[in-house]
Amino acid sequence: MTIMGVATKVRVCSFDMAEVPPDGYVLAEEQGEIYFCNARCLCLWAVHFVTNPRRPEEEKLIACELIMPSGELRKFSDLIEVAQWSAANVLRGHSNPWLWNGTKVP
Repeated sequence: MTIMGVATKVRVCSFDMAEVPPDGYVLAEEQGEIYFCNARCLCLWAVHFVTNPRRPEEEKLIACELIMPSGELRKFSDLIEVAQWSAANVLRGHSNPWLWNGTKVP
């Protein structure tokens, strides 16, 4: 997108293809970043990604970092942990052990 001759980057949600607000989620790994509008989009994308039977197992085992709307950074050993954490987060399972997936980075 260009505004008055200046190129700007529009972040597009990887689940619903809408423009991601500044307080969206960012999932980063070696290949780049993936953007999500909200916790629901992150959860649906992650669960679909790791449960897809056609996806090679090695793709599910990629380490990544998640930047949350609050600015908090969380590191995950693989995308399976992201799917579990995001499902527990979206469902508000305060006692769900998946909420402790990943490592909170200070």
